[in-house]
Amino acid sequence: MPRPLLLDTDIGSDVDDALAMAVLLSAPGDLELAAVTTVAGNAEGRAWAAARMLGLAGRPEVEVCVGAENALVRRERFVWRDIETKDYPDGPDAVRSDEPAAERIVRTAKEIPDLEIVAIGPLTNLAHALALDPELPERVSRLTIMGGHIREVRIGELRCKPGIDYNLCSDPEASVMVLGAGFRTRLVSADVTLQTWLREQDLLRLAEREGPVPRLLVDQVRRWTPFQRKIFTGLGGTLADDNVAFLHDPLTVLSLVDESALHFEDLHVLPTIERGTMRTLEVPAGSGMGLPMQVATAVDAAAARDAIVTRLLSI
Repeated sequence: MPRPLLLDTDIGSDVDDALAMAVLLSAPGDLELAAVTTVAGNAEGRAWAAARMLGLAGRPEVEVCVGAENALVRRERFVWRDIETKDYPDGPDAVRSDEPAAERIVRTAKEIPDLEIVAIGPLTNLAHALALDPELPERVSRLTIMGGHIREVRIGELRCKPGIDYNLCSDPEASVMVLGAGFRTRLVSADVTLQTWLREQDLLRLAEREGPVPRLLVDQVRRWTPFQRKIFTGLGGTLADDNVAFLHDPLTVLSLVDESALHFEDLHVLPTIERGTMRTLEVPAGSGMGLPMQVATAVDAAAARDAIVTRLLSI
């Protein structure tokens, strides 16, 4: 039987969320999408984008709920670029519910046994859900998060300082709250996601596919690529010439159905805020600090990319 899953996403700022949703929708035999919740600035616009993509993919019955617009404490932290909600093709939309995201997360976890949650944006919605239901970690069978900076994060030749992980660092207080709550947590961290990207040749293969979703994805990647290059080279990183989009979120979703390209370790991780920056510190298991988490510490990037592209081509 497919495993029930709730997707929490900040679709609308980086094309990887849309790619991740396509990977998720390519696996109906493995995962049953219970709901989608959106988070971060212009969460309403993000909900529109998610609902349109679900409709185009033939899943109009999946409800989309609008979540938090701002971080718990630090306002104006969330990035919003509207490139991913421009020029979507016409088509049916999935249901956009009036139920707030945090309430929907709590209700879904109570109503659906063994619910999994995958969070591919800031953790603000989950923090609000925890405030409504402190027992939420016991109701959720697993929480998979795209986020964390565990050992070494590189953008080409640049060895990144802590803080490069947008999802956790944009709302540090929410991240500490969620990571410390006792969920059965799996992290797909920036350590591995910044090693994995979509190539121009992969995009050309996707462009050959018929249907509204492949066309949408190709168009959105084309819009995103110059933004990505500006952002990461501006940080001092070096990007491969064929890198059209990092696969942060698609790699995270792939791990739900096929983790063969990833190496996971059982680590103790201490979530903390150090000089204002969110940190996910690896600590010894016997130190009395931190919580046990499964962490992706290595990736066969070529194999992961091939698996993701194969799924994208099937949508």
